[in-house]
Amino acid sequence: SDTPLAALEPAADSKFEYNGNKMAPMPITTAQFGQQWGTLASTSPLSATSSKVATLDQYMSLCGSIGAHRVEAITQTSEGICAGIVGGTNVVLIHGKVSPGGKVDVTIKSSDANMGGVLAMFMQNMLQ
Repeated sequence: SDTPLAALEPAADSKFEYNGNKMAPMPITTAQFGQQWGTLASTSPLSATSSKVATLDQYMSLCGSIGAHRVEAITQTSEGICAGIVGGTNVVLIHGKVSPGGKVDVTIKSSDANMGGVLAMFMQNMLQ
């Protein structure tokens, strides 16, 4: 392929894909999110000043567009939590906080460290 970074370019279908598997929504509750958060060994943080995401609603829409289930948006603290699953077994939990000026801090917890890191890069690119 002439474009090695093409995989990082947001396409019309912006769902996150890893090893040929697209992320699917994982419909869980906030309580289930909290329980699973502590059990996932891999943590991939990212931080970006975004031109695309300035509000919690925009952040939650971004999570939905990459294939994650929007678990809860906490407007008081501008935090949102989302959950997805890749390949039927790789769980992904995403916590994001949107601060004034478009600063977005995201923590990704996953069952696969490599996939979590790839997702962090993917989200960083989506936020740019």
